[in-house]
Amino acid sequence: MDRYRIDAHKLAYHPGRVEKLLEAGTEWDKYKDLKPIYAEISTSGACNHRCTFCSVDYIGYKSIFLDRETLNNFFTSSKEIGLKSVMFAGDGEPLLNKEIIGIVNDAAKNNIKTAFTTNGVYLQNEFVDKALHNVSWVKISINAGTPEVYEKIHRTNKGDFEKVWKNVRHAISYQTHSLNSNSSTTIGAQTLLLPSNVLTLRELAKRCRDTGLAYLVLKPYVHNVYMEQEGYRDIDYTCKIYEETIDNLQSEFNCESFEVVARKNALLKLSTGESRYNTCWSTPALWFYISGNGDVYACGAHVGNENFLLGNIKNQSMKEIWKSDNRKNCLTFVQEKLDLDSCRRTCRMDEVNKYLWDLKDGRVDHVDFI
Repeated sequence: MDRYRIDAHKLAYHPGRVEKLLEAGTEWDKYKDLKPIYAEISTSGACNHRCTFCSVDYIGYKSIFLDRETLNNFFTSSKEIGLKSVMFAGDGEPLLNKEIIGIVNDAAKNNIKTAFTTNGVYLQNEFVDKALHNVSWVKISINAGTPEVYEKIHRTNKGDFEKVWKNVRHAISYQTHSLNSNSSTTIGAQTLLLPSNVLTLRELAKRCRDTGLAYLVLKPYVHNVYMEQEGYRDIDYTCKIYEETIDNLQSEFNCESFEVVARKNALLKLSTGESRYNTCWSTPALWFYISGNGDVYACGAHVGNENFLLGNIKNQSMKEIWKSDNRKNCLTFVQEKLDLDSCRRTCRMDEVNKYLWDLKDGRVDHVDFI
């Protein structure tokens, strides 16, 4: 069913903002006042893993952290421009930030929803007990069903696999049994479909279901043009084993309380090479990315590219950054010069862009016959 629309998009649930974007076109006087919906924030540049598939390996895992005061100022300013949600992920492992509990609770005070994509090793009891109730969802990146394969893919310490599951069990127990918990956080997991892990995914799905997770996402690897690693670049997702694995796992494990969510749309795009939209309409309109040093980029897939750099939250308010000449220049670059071949074919905004392309370019006939 994919009740969370993980393999689709949710922009249709923001009709007012879509209408404003369509009205603005590329007219800067209107465009500068568009309200972003979502941001991705790297609270940490450091990471305790060195995953073989890491899309930000070129950034370098620097031991830098965004401090609570800077982010609290960011939340206050972002509320003024209409930001609704932030996902903590990005350059490194977000839970390595020692101020993360306060950061999450500060966002909640500003009515900004939060979520995490994390490897789960530092999903510790204190965070669960003091901050989880203010988090909309947590997605654990766990890319194998056995500790041996997990250690090779995540390139991590022996024992991390079981540590993650211990943390997950506590988080679910906290929500289920704690008398003081008012948490409705959705906790799920995700894994890439890789030649090195595909034979372990039944074990992973079973453990996810039996532990009480809400879902397991199966997604393809997609290469980032900036990446240093090349190991998975030529995966052939037309191979029968991937389709059979998806079908078998969904047939065996999907039930009322647990779902194996396959990113079939993403897999289809990679295997068929379907035509894309002619420009990225979501950037720099609907979202942005903040790196571990505070730099704000219009797109998280182009961190380090000056054409997408909008400013820095350490010395500017988000309101100033959002209405700046840098964002105006980024709009011009995206509309006139961006080569979509430099973008990942299944980027975070891909389905959003397809939806906006249909609306803006009138690609659907007879729209009034609803």
